[in-house]
Amino acid sequence: MTGMDEALVVEQVFTAYDRADVLQDVSLRIEPGSITCLLGSNGSGKTTLIRSILGLTPPRSGRIVFRENELSRMPTHRIVRLGIGCIPEGRRVFPRLTVLENLLVAAHDERRAEVVAGRLERVFATFPQLTERRSQLAGTMSGGEQAMVSIGRGLMSAPRLLLVDEPSLGLSPRLVQETFAVLQRIHEAGVTIFLVEQNVHQTLGIATRGYVLAKGRVVTEGTAAALRADPLMHAAYFGAGGTEVRR
Repeated sequence: MTGMDEALVVEQVFTAYDRADVLQDVSLRIEPGSITCLLGSNGSGKTTLIRSILGLTPPRSGRIVFRENELSRMPTHRIVRLGIGCIPEGRRVFPRLTVLENLLVAAHDERRAEVVAGRLERVFATFPQLTERRSQLAGTMSGGEQAMVSIGRGLMSAPRLLLVDEPSLGLSPRLVQETFAVLQRIHEAGVTIFLVEQNVHQTLGIATRGYVLAKGRVVTEGTAAALRADPLMHAAYFGAGGTEVRR
């Protein structure tokens, strides 16, 4: 299988809740080895696209293809087995499970104990703070610590492609910087990342290229540098007389 076969391709996707389309004719491509971002204000449809990729809210029309597999009518557990992991919006740890139990939940399909142990070792190497907290209930941890657990859980399935939904949500500026630095290290270790965010500055600082979503439609796309100067992106956030997005 060539590297191009690893791309995630979204083609002319319409996704509806009840009978109202939230996504309208959305097309994009996530190249293997990239950090591709999807920017947009609150309510633009970003999380709906994540749900469509994962099969949680299947498109009513269009195609989503990964590793030459059509995902649009595939159940979520099979999509995950193809190598797509997710770090959900708002972290969403299992509060009554320990750190270790939260991590092991994501490796339930792997029966080889040595493989699971190796994945745990990599997570604890990424987040040394979790090593001594492995027996602590996740619900008793700070927001920043829960973010570590959530990212670590996303890595436990050894994904080829990691979907990251609003990682900066609810975090202090310092923790946002630390989280984005961790995402960069994960990418450097060989994981393709699809980063869905509102935080323009941090996201364009690490992204290879990106797309901008407004009212359920892709309004512009390009490299991170091009998007910084794109008036269509400014308009999507700030209106037609939008404020410049500064470096």
